[in-house]
Amino acid sequence: MGSFRRPSSASSTKSTGRDGPSAAAAGAVDEEDFIRAFEEVPTMQIFSNREMEDAMTKIREVLADDKRDWEHRVTALKKMRSLLLAGAVEFDGFSQQLRLTEAAFKMSSKDLRSQVVREACITLGHLSYILGNRFDHCAESIMPTLLTLVSNSAKVMATSGIAVIRLIIRHTHYPRLIPIVTGSCQSKSVAVRRRSFEFLDLLLQEWQTSSLERNVAVLTETIKKGVHDADSEARSVARKCYWTFHGHFSREAEQLFQALESSYQKALQSHMKSSDSILSLPASDRSSSSSQESLNRPQSAKSSMGNTVTRSKDSAPSRGPSTPGSLQRSRSDVDVNAAATACAKTRMTPVPSSPAPFSAASALPPGSYASLGEPKTYVLSLCSY
Repeated sequence: MGSFRRPSSASSTKSTGRDGPSAAAAGAVDEEDFIRAFEEVPTMQIFSNREMEDAMTKIREVLADDKRDWEHRVTALKKMRSLLLAGAVEFDGFSQQLRLTEAAFKMSSKDLRSQVVREACITLGHLSYILGNRFDHCAESIMPTLLTLVSNSAKVMATSGIAVIRLIIRHTHYPRLIPIVTGSCQSKSVAVRRRSFEFLDLLLQEWQTSSLERNVAVLTETIKKGVHDADSEARSVARKCYWTFHGHFSREAEQLFQALESSYQKALQSHMKSSDSILSLPASDRSSSSSQESLNRPQSAKSSMGNTVTRSKDSAPSRGPSTPGSLQRSRSDVDVNAAATACAKTRMTPVPSSPAPFSAASALPPGSYASLGEPKTYVLSLCSY
């Protein structure tokens, strides 16, 4: 026998069912909250199609009776999710039972209790998540009701509606949902129009082109009205929709662009440039950095014998920042004692091995190059050495 999990402090605040300001502020939910709630239900086991049908019938009776206590309706909605986790969708009669339950789901989505609405939205999101495109008929039936939740003054109801619509758009790619979403883009409510264009953009991002082809004309007209919308935020999202739409249907998008006034064309171009700059700047920064590194990279020094010697970063002496494009005199590290010995070999008569040649160099101040003589003599000295 399964037992309910104890809700956290945040969810217990939401479960009071009160729609006051404090409860609404604490009741905001999103898709991640819904996905976590999918499995926060009692465990069930069903072994036959008959058991599944009996359970669905009881759930439907509770949800359809608005005289029942709201807590019973919440329990029935959670039991529906338990059936999903128990594998109810694998039975042959599930699709028919789901269709019979659509009216009850619609009633729960319009319930006056925010907790009932929240659980109904979670359950509908779970159904879409599990069934995918098999949730098509129920999604089409329930979507208009869910869109009305977006402008609800109770935050838990509004955000629940937004979260379940996004889940359905992600997982149920049913072409007949497009006219419903585009229709809400022309709502008198500014909040609904803003959200509806966000849903449309998500739809254009998530769905394949083949699922959109049947509604190209509707999408084109909706986007055209969106870029002319009286609300600035709705216009901004509509411009984003245009470029997402362009990725599917470039020819139709270009025709729409040419039909717009120059001011709206400039707004679309500005939106594209600002979006592209976010993506292209890092690449250009990397290119600039690479070029700058090549300018500042130490050049390899060639020895007088023709061998190329590359200095490692650890042995290179510290130097100030170089000016790009300026030529710098090579500063090869010369051992003063070795140079003095080379000079002594050319200028002095060779003598048996003794410390005498090195005594002259040791008498020089540290870092002195006076003993190297003229540049020509120094080159000959190194060659003779």
